[in-house]
Parts: sequence; structure tokens; C-alpha cells
Amino acid sequence: MIKERVREKETESKPAPPPLVQKRGKKEVVEMVPKIVKARPRTKKIEDHLEKHQKDPRFQRELKEMKETHDLDEIDDDVEDDATILEWFAEEHNHRPKAPKWFAVLAGTATLVVGVQLFFFANVMGAITISLIAGMTYYIAQHKPPTARYRIMVDGVAINNTLYHFRDLESFNVVYEPNETMTVILRSKKRFSPFIHLELGDMDPVEVRETLFELMDEDQELEEPMADILARRLGF
Repeated sequence: MIKERVREKETESKPAPPPLVQKRGKKEVVEMVPKIVKARPRTKKIEDHLEKHQKDPRFQRELKEMKETHDLDEIDDDVEDDATILEWFAEEHNHRPKAPKWFAVLAGTATLVVGVQLFFFANVMGAITISLIAGMTYYIAQHKPPTARYRIMVDGVAINNTLYHFRDLESFNVVYEPNETMTVILRSKKRFSPFIHLELGDMDPVEVRETLFELMDEDQELEEPMADILARRLGF
């Protein structure tokens, strides 16, 4: 159980973050902690990432450039690797194979809505829009999502080669509901992209949480956006 793993981690090193809250519906497995938990001081492990090449001008120049760019393709590979604290791979979202009945319901619902748009409202554009949405839904449902590379780095978190700087992030929360969703939600300070998701896949959620807790504040009331919950319940 994740609760026992958290306790083992807490006894190994102090100070430790509060216990990870795992929810199943409205039931909480462990007690809720205050909404915002301030990040603890960085450990020697993370500080070593910052100081390991302190006397290397090229390395320091690349680290400085990393603070200004979101595109990691512009950073030398060896610098990028040394600036990585934690790395894992997982699908971009939790894919669930669909039964034939699911596709039949999709086709029937789309046909009904298109018919209503055409025959009751004479709304050709509406009918075309619904048809396109249904077609795109069918396409997405048929294909497994690509595997993404997730990294926690000294200056931010990265999805594939896109870096999101810590200065642009407000807080994080690990949402861990086995067989439902296992993801890290990051609240961004940017208005047009307020949430960033890091899917956990088979990665240890405790290790990810403890690493992030040394780099940014935790908000254990931060939850999935309603659109994500709806998509998951529809089978995506």
C-alpha cells in the first residue's frame, strides 16, 4: 500500500513531506494536510546537480541558457542529462481499449444529434461540426497514445523536449487512484495553460512527490480539471 511506503520513506530521511493523500471517491485513506505545504530545503543530491560542473564554462553557459529557453533541443545532450534529477516514460494519457458496444453507442449518438441538427434546426454547420467531433473521437479511441519522456530537472519539469520552468509553476499535487488515474498535476501561473500533467505510468509516485517537494510547493487540494475527469469516465 502506498500509505505504508510513505511511512517507510519518512523514517529514512528527515524532514519529510506530509503523507500522500490517496483518494477513492470521497473517502480519504489518510488524513488531509493543510492545503499549501511549503517546499522543504533541497537535499545534497539536488545541490550536487547544481554544483557538479561549477568550474566548467561551457556547462555553466548551457545551464544559463536552459533558464531562458523552453526548447531542450537547444541544450547540449550531456548538460541536459546531468541537469536531470529524475526521469521516467509513460503514455501521454491512460488508454483503455474500447469494446464494440462503445463504438456503437458513439455512432448512434452522433447520428441522432446530426439528425436533430439537420431536420429540426436546419443547422448544416452544426451537423458538420458534430460529425467532425465524432470522427475525431473515433480516431482517438482507436489509437494508443504515444509514450512521453517525463523529467524533473534542476530548472523545471520537462515533457519530451519542452521545459516548464519552476518560476512559471505555482504548485503541484500527485493524484494517485489505482486503476483510475496516476498523474502529477502542476498548476501554472500562465492564464492560457493553467494545468500541466505528468503521467506516472509505472513510476513510483512517492519518489516523484518527494523530489518535487524539494523544488516547489505542494497543494493537496489541487485536483484534475472536470474535462479530464469527464474524458476518463467516457473511456479515455
